Amino acid sequence: MKREIFVTAVLLLYTAGLAIGQTMTGAVTGTVKDQTGAVIPKVRVVATNITTNLTYTTVSNEAGVYNLLFLPIGSYNVTAEIQGFKRTTLGPFQLEINQTARVDIQLEVGDATQSIEIRDIAPTLQTESTQTGDALSSTKLTTVPLNGRNFASLTLLIPGAISTNPNAMNTSGRFQGSGSRPQVNGNREQTNNFLLDGVDVNDSIDNRIGYSPNVDALEEVKVITGNGSSEFGNVGGAIVAMSIKGGTNEVHGNVFEFLRDESLDANGFFANRSQTQRRDFSRHIFGGTLGGPIVRNKAFFFMDYEGTKQNSSGPATASVAPEAWRTGDLSDFLIKQQQIVRDPLTGSDVGSRQPFPGNIIPQSRITNPVAQYLFSQPDLYPLPNNPGTGTLGISSNYRGTSATTLSNHQADVRLDYRPSDADSLTGRWSIGRYESVGSEQPLPTQMTSGTTGPTQSVVLTWTRTFSPRVVNEARFGFSRIGINDVVVDWSGKLGPDGNQKFGIPGGQFIPGLSAVSLGSGLTGLGTAATISNTMDNKFQYGNNLTIQYGAHLLKMGVQFIRYRQNRYYAGNNGALGSFTFDGSYSGIAYGDFLLNALASKGRGGVSGMWGHRQWRDGVFFQDDWKVTSNLTLNLGLRWEYAQPIYEVADRQVNINVVTGELLYAGKDGNSRALYDPYYKQFEPRVGFAWTPGVFGKRLVFRMGYAMSSFMEGTGANLRLTMNPPFFVESNITYDQRTPGDIRTGFSDVIPQGDMTGPRTGPNPFFQARAWDPKLRPQFTQQYNAAIEYQFSNNTSLNMAYVGQLGTHLVVPHEANQPLPGEGPFATWAPINDRRPLAAVLPNVGNIALTESSARMSYNSLQVTGRRRLSSGLDFVSSYTLSKTMMENLGYYGCGSVNSDRAYWQNAYDRRANRGPACFDARHNFSLGGLYELPVGRGKRFGSNFNRAADLVLGGWSINYFVTTHSGFPVTIEASAANTGQAVRGGVRANRYRKMEITSQTVDAFFGPVTAANFCGPGIDDGQCAYGVPAPGMFGTAGIGTERAPSFFNLDMSIGKRFSVTERQYFDFRAEFFNALNHVSFGPPGRDISTPSSFGQITGQVQAPRNIQFGLKYHF
Repeated sequence: MKREIFVTAVLLLYTAGLAIGQTMTGAVTGTVKDQTGAVIPKVRVVATNITTNLTYTTVSNEAGVYNLLFLPIGSYNVTAEIQGFKRTTLGPFQLEINQTARVDIQLEVGDATQSIEIRDIAPTLQTESTQTGDALSSTKLTTVPLNGRNFASLTLLIPGAISTNPNAMNTSGRFQGSGSRPQVNGNREQTNNFLLDGVDVNDSIDNRIGYSPNVDALEEVKVITGNGSSEFGNVGGAIVAMSIKGGTNEVHGNVFEFLRDESLDANGFFANRSQTQRRDFSRHIFGGTLGGPIVRNKAFFFMDYEGTKQNSSGPATASVAPEAWRTGDLSDFLIKQQQIVRDPLTGSDVGSRQPFPGNIIPQSRITNPVAQYLFSQPDLYPLPNNPGTGTLGISSNYRGTSATTLSNHQADVRLDYRPSDADSLTGRWSIGRYESVGSEQPLPTQMTSGTTGPTQSVVLTWTRTFSPRVVNEARFGFSRIGINDVVVDWSGKLGPDGNQKFGIPGGQFIPGLSAVSLGSGLTGLGTAATISNTMDNKFQYGNNLTIQYGAHLLKMGVQFIRYRQNRYYAGNNGALGSFTFDGSYSGIAYGDFLLNALASKGRGGVSGMWGHRQWRDGVFFQDDWKVTSNLTLNLGLRWEYAQPIYEVADRQVNINVVTGELLYAGKDGNSRALYDPYYKQFEPRVGFAWTPGVFGKRLVFRMGYAMSSFMEGTGANLRLTMNPPFFVESNITYDQRTPGDIRTGFSDVIPQGDMTGPRTGPNPFFQARAWDPKLRPQFTQQYNAAIEYQFSNNTSLNMAYVGQLGTHLVVPHEANQPLPGEGPFATWAPINDRRPLAAVLPNVGNIALTESSARMSYNSLQVTGRRRLSSGLDFVSSYTLSKTMMENLGYYGCGSVNSDRAYWQNAYDRRANRGPACFDARHNFSLGGLYELPVGRGKRFGSNFNRAADLVLGGWSINYFVTTHSGFPVTIEASAANTGQAVRGGVRANRYRKMEITSQTVDAFFGPVTAANFCGPGIDDGQCAYGVPAPGMFGTAGIGTERAPSFFNLDMSIGKRFSVTERQYFDFRAEFFNALNHVSFGPPGRDISTPSSFGQITGQVQAPRNIQFGLKYHF
């Protein structure tokens, strides 16, 4: 043992700078005993990989315990032999990523030349660790129907996982935003960590999935949702560990084609409702895999390719102003919604202003040049040509066409080499080229967008066995993720001077038209053009060393990741900018548009790329102590350090939000990062797994506690590189007593300067960013208690309490929100003069402060049933009863949800925003698997079929994937409320009492309402559930006081296997996505200031039924 300790010390010094620490392999452990129960030391135990015939050898120690470490995942036999006992072989069984499979061995006295084979084993129970989560095998990945063959969809089979926008998963699109990753155990979706062969493949700026492998190339996806070993770090939600397949001693592979077009698709609910025809759609996903030996039993290769070609075009709708509205006749609002349009010139706030007679704005008062030009150009803005829906009858009242194209090409190559029994080398290279762009929209005033994405990654792994008790794994990785966004003037009618044509001065950086909101449910014009250019490089190093010392399995390691983030971003206001009309002045948003009563405007810029750099390092120690043969104690400690992010040329400016002092990177004693390092990322892990003997080792109790930390990518918009003088973004919010004028355009916004200059107009225009100098990573405490029972070698049931408590969640916070005025609201000083830093930084409006102050809590009951493939049946099913509370939804929020906003309503009262998380659903159920019909040769029925009968009746299978959950929270707002405090996060309504919902329809999910159902500013009539806050006041409604509709989806497929030879066969399948064509409705409208759309649902969360055919040839 002294020699082994010496080797260990040398090895730690030698490999301290090599590869990534997360283990992408598995392990087998157990105790060797004789028939009396006595332990047997010095037994030679060998694991044999069935497909490669590679062997891995160890020896049981004095306690009879053996450990076979860093085994490539796959199918294994385990053999034990020692003089005086019969040679015993157990298996085969499947080994998963990061699994420690327990295989206890009982030897019989006898001659070593005699042998015993025990076939019926499958280590289903998790007896060696307390981590939560599950594994998705290659069988599930390739048989369960996946729309777009996107593996991320299957993460929803894991207990505690949910998505608010599953359409973002069920797609061939890459680099999708909100909804493309699951929210797991109460954590935001961007807190997941996606690994491919141990290498980080995340977009580290916006936390998107940077590379999605071909599912036919994946050996397994392991999803660890909590209490993972201390070797795993930089995670708040789930570790999603993917592994590419390796070659074997036999040449094997497949070629495949998946075809989908619109001819068998159902039309959408809302398309049918607006009498819009089904869109043309075609998609081809094609490719193949190939693997085999280079040198048998020594070296192997595996490679794959997948391509996608997709085109979508056809009818699409927009909502345009009817002819009467274009002349100022807004009587529809009064007759159908009891909404009054008021004259902004007749009072200090909307509630005191005089109505226009008959709800008609005189044409002489329609002074908005955008409206004047728009209504004079029927080729740009035609009249309605389709029956509209909704209370006002304008939703989808114009039918046009839209079109998009998508292409994707990606490939992986993996090589495995076993130069000696002590060494294993693995290398993998991946590349992807992605492009998606829109080529048409219903209106020429709408623009299209597109994304290109070049990616590549490489990983090298070296596993060295120094002795049966000392094994080391070293890994080096590199990944490059490029994501570039564009906007397109598809019609060519806007041109490089589009703003000027519409009467908007101030120039523009790129062709097109700035985004102009018309409000009141009408389709907006142009686009803000929030374009970006990303090149995210990561160099990753790490090392894992494992030592068996008696009953202790000790693992320790180091990890280093170097981030090189290069980015251009136009800002959230975009390269073209935006103009917002919201009803603050006339009471109707479209009325504000006609009257040129502008609520806010903003524009970003066009510049070169900035370069952020950072190291994230980790050191860990783990002791899995087998206290007794049926009790394992997991003890671990991890320490991480996230170096403060700095810019390569010090192009950063921070703001002291208390004093207004500007802090320049690397100057006047300031650090380059402009926030403090944090050295206290200590993350303890402790747990136990106990298997009582009285239940025949079929029951295991587990309990664990862990702390993990995660530093969110925080996006690009709020980086300190986005401050003047390095980048200029304007954002002007007008006082709700004095509107802005779109005729000024951006002519009052200077594209240069710093933030200390005097105000150049009546309102400040700089949009600024700041980072809290005490910014630190999120900490999550994870705790669980579980009971798992194994009914058979293939079937188990797990029941667990899973809880998490998160602190220091990173949030955006408005640091310069105007303070309340003094005296009556009508006498308050102008809004921008009441900003805390108005005297020091008079030309600065909003300041987005990045800080780590939010909290979350999660409590759940999780029940999981699993059955590994046996007798033709395989499934995993989970039910989760949970509650998640949170104070902020984070930078990216939740797609397809109308919950809280990114910024707090009252920037000075964080706790007022605590409520149900945007993804909180009380009930969540999933089921996925396959059933091979027991008909055909070798089956229960028809085992004697002749070839012709078997060809027709044999080899059929059914695959299924069900997800359903209760509704997500809805937060009720009052956008026309006049708080006088420039709320950035949306103004909530006042809540007086529970809303009584007598009926629910797609147009009135909260029941029939008009403006009369809601109380006026600050008035409670004793009957209304919600009302508008009084002038100068915030809304009292909490977060998520109402709930959206529930969700249900069934995907299924029917497959048929046609055998050619014993090894070669065709696999045909018909896949039905949303097989029942069930409509799961999107969130209802929640703004009481626009009763015409309050409670109205305008979309469905999942696509209507579509059918895809697939054919594979396996050889």
